[in-house]
Amino acid sequence: MRRSLPPLNPLRAFEALARLGSVASAADELNVTHGAISHQIRTLEEHLAMRLFLRDKRSLRLTPAGGVYARQVRQALRLIADSTLKLSMPAAEGRLYLRCPPAFASGWLAHELHDFRQAYPDIEIDLRPDNLDDTGIGEGDYDLAIVYGHGEWEQCSVRLLVHAQMYPVCHPRFFVSSDQPRQLNELQGRWLLHEDGGGHWKRWLAAVGINLAEIEQGTRFWDAQLTLQAASARCGVAIGDDVTCAAHLRHGRLVRLFDISVPAPSAYYLVCNPDRAEEPRILLFAQWIQERIGNSQIIEEN
Repeated sequence: MRRSLPPLNPLRAFEALARLGSVASAADELNVTHGAISHQIRTLEEHLAMRLFLRDKRSLRLTPAGGVYARQVRQALRLIADSTLKLSMPAAEGRLYLRCPPAFASGWLAHELHDFRQAYPDIEIDLRPDNLDDTGIGEGDYDLAIVYGHGEWEQCSVRLLVHAQMYPVCHPRFFVSSDQPRQLNELQGRWLLHEDGGGHWKRWLAAVGINLAEIEQGTRFWDAQLTLQAASARCGVAIGDDVTCAAHLRHGRLVRLFDISVPAPSAYYLVCNPDRAEEPRILLFAQWIQERIGNSQIIEEN
């Protein structure tokens, strides 16, 4: 094992660079110089006798072997971090009551919880799909909530989970005839599916410079989960994001219609009672989901 185990500092530098995509960001995270990151990557590549990155003057990207290795190293480092955290904490067990937006739960969380159960088999999950609003956040009967919103809630412990990107999605065979839009300006209002009063579509169209006079047309569902289900059933084109659409995209129920995304107007946050934020069950789940959601998006990109 000693002969095959690569040096650990270069592994940390490699994982950070693979995840963050730039030498500057990796150096800032590890609190080292840019040159130190470059040196550590060269050391690791020499130890492995292979290239992990393809480099040119403007970009740095993983080789196919580097992408596979990055995922494996990331999982190994996460296992070490989880094991270390467990050593320093009281035993974590019991039932954890979670609240979560339905589209987030069905589109991402339900497909990832097996990983948490394997890591922490003594913690039982009680997940209730629930779109908490500003008035109910501080009074809910839950241990931890995932909330989509502005993130400014008084008397709550709030952590940013993810700020998602939005883009149009539809069923892979929705446009099977000659009227498939090949350009952005060929979109028609009758195809649009809305989870709100049209705000998400207006935001995306404005960001890409399209003025669609028929935006008020289309079908309104007033719920993100229902809107994405309708899109996967060939009812039209919806605005999704890279979290709530994750399972739909992975299993081929939805595809991106155009390769242009814009930041969502709000973000997903972890919210709990500040007096309970350091409880083992809450702390472990919060750390797990923050790492998992970041890693799952990296995996999809690689």
